Amino acid sequence: MSHVHLPDGVVPTIWWVAGYLISLVTVFVILKRVEAEKVRGKIPEIAMMAAVMLITMSVPLGFIPFHMNFAALAGMLVGPGLGFVVVFVVNFILALLGHGGITVVGLNTLSVGVEALVGGVAFRLLKGKIGSVPSTIISTTVAVLLSTALMVLFLSSIGMVDIRSGEGMLHRDNHAGDGASGQDEGLRHEDAAYRFGRMALAGWAAVLVVLCLGIISESAVTALVIRFFMKVRPDMINPTPNKDW
Repeated sequence: MSHVHLPDGVVPTIWWVAGYLISLVTVFVILKRVEAEKVRGKIPEIAMMAAVMLITMSVPLGFIPFHMNFAALAGMLVGPGLGFVVVFVVNFILALLGHGGITVVGLNTLSVGVEALVGGVAFRLLKGKIGSVPSTIISTTVAVLLSTALMVLFLSSIGMVDIRSGEGMLHRDNHAGDGASGQDEGLRHEDAAYRFGRMALAGWAAVLVVLCLGIISESAVTALVIRFFMKVRPDMINPTPNKDW
């Protein structure tokens, strides 16, 4: 939800340069914090998570103009910090494939990377208290909401979204605005209104419906994945907060 598909030349220079600087500094600090041996041991998991995110962030769900990020899942499986690094790599590859401009890689890393950081940390803090599935759902929901809020503030600050009406939101943060199949799978865009079957919504009403459906989808799938790993590979999921970023 929080991945913007803006082409190069749209975002003001000060914004995309700042996005790159903050993202690269964050990646550098994270890589300096982790132990090389632990990172080498997690390379298969990191590669797996990056591959999954590349697929999910490239394909809209169809029935709503939304694609899952699985950034929160990355934070839970490989750690909040390494999850952020995975987000940077995935966003850069997607930009090379034409999925948004090169100049928005840094900003996309920050908005989506927040999901990995918040989702991973929240999961570790909550898991021992309320169990893996409830903590996964809560952590993913909070992470997606925060990430989306940051994206809305950014798009509003550069004049791409009217924050009062919500106009422009569903054209720039998902595939529906790119002419992808989302418009042909039951969701139609007509004069800035989105039609869900016989119900037509516009502005924030449409945004909130899409956001709720997206959060439910991502939280449910993430919870199922975590539940599966808790059964077959519980060692991949760190149950307590520590310095293993």
